Amino acid sequence: MFSNLAIEVALGLIFIYLLYSLLASIVQELLARIFNARARILTKGLRRMLEDDDHSRELGVLGKFTFFNWFNELRWNFIYFFLPFRHCPFLKKFYQTPAIRYLGESSASARPAYISPQIFSQTMVHLLRGTPPEGTTTDTDAIRECLQANTLQLGTDTLTHLRNLFEDANGDITKFRVNIETWFNETMSRASGWYRKHTQTWLLVIGMAIAGLFNVDSIAIARILMKDKNVREQMVQLAASHNQNYTPVMDTLVQKHIINSKDSTFYRRDTSVRMFLKDTAMISVYAMLRNDAGDAGNVLGISRQCVTDSTGGHKTIRCGYTHPFQQNGWLIFIGWCMTALAISLGAPFWFDLLGKVVKFKPVAPGTTTAGSE
Repeated sequence: MFSNLAIEVALGLIFIYLLYSLLASIVQELLARIFNARARILTKGLRRMLEDDDHSRELGVLGKFTFFNWFNELRWNFIYFFLPFRHCPFLKKFYQTPAIRYLGESSASARPAYISPQIFSQTMVHLLRGTPPEGTTTDTDAIRECLQANTLQLGTDTLTHLRNLFEDANGDITKFRVNIETWFNETMSRASGWYRKHTQTWLLVIGMAIAGLFNVDSIAIARILMKDKNVREQMVQLAASHNQNYTPVMDTLVQKHIINSKDSTFYRRDTSVRMFLKDTAMISVYAMLRNDAGDAGNVLGISRQCVTDSTGGHKTIRCGYTHPFQQNGWLIFIGWCMTALAISLGAPFWFDLLGKVVKFKPVAPGTTTAGSE
């Protein structure tokens, strides 16, 4: 098709990476819905806002080192997975307010995956106002009294920041809410980055599992594409024909917030958590990708085979790799690792790259491009 070995090999690899990246994205979304990952990341962001959530202090001098902080944060993430409100009394009170509690769809996912800035600021004002003490006549006086006496037992840093926001607003409730919403938006933009990092880590793990399960060995695939012209031509045809088919697939997954490389995860209107098995569009996409993976595997001819050995009167089953390019176990493992790293880059990356390569047409020798001398 392209009469260029390097481009055809690259096109075949990009198609493989896109195919399995899409599969990994669906599996990752399934796990995210099972473990309510978006709601947990949102809770983490609110914990950073409303509680003095700095665990490096408990390490003392060791808290200055990234190595020890990483393990300490990993420990606390494990604790918060089961006890999200441990040592977080104000955060627990925040989630127990009706405005927040009823955003969850059911008891299994009671915490919402999304909170609008307006709801957040309104809930904060209601909590700070509380039941106005005797002698106060306005909401401004009630909030000022709450912040001065710290009746909600806020952490030192959170209390100081809220006092500053209140003073910046000169006691005006409307301006105070705007300041709180700005604070919330800034924190949620960071939380979106945390979720993307969390997703990329899961894609790396899932990618390794997929590479091993489907035997997606990048080294062997590259060698096959370089050596076998017929396989190379068939893979190029698959990539070219499926490029248009994957456009609606990408649109579907973006609309369902499964893959999105640009927009914030937390700035979305959909607050519900839909069950995976009820999502027929998702199931159809998964089935199509599995069929495409089977077609690609058949073209490449990479597979495992189990043989029954009856030597010595004992039957033993031996499983191994049938392709001559897969005889070195360490190279196979390295090929799997390369595939996992490629999958972790995400489907949008490979989809855009596939479109660019498919549209690329090498310039024939002896011709000149427009504008050349």
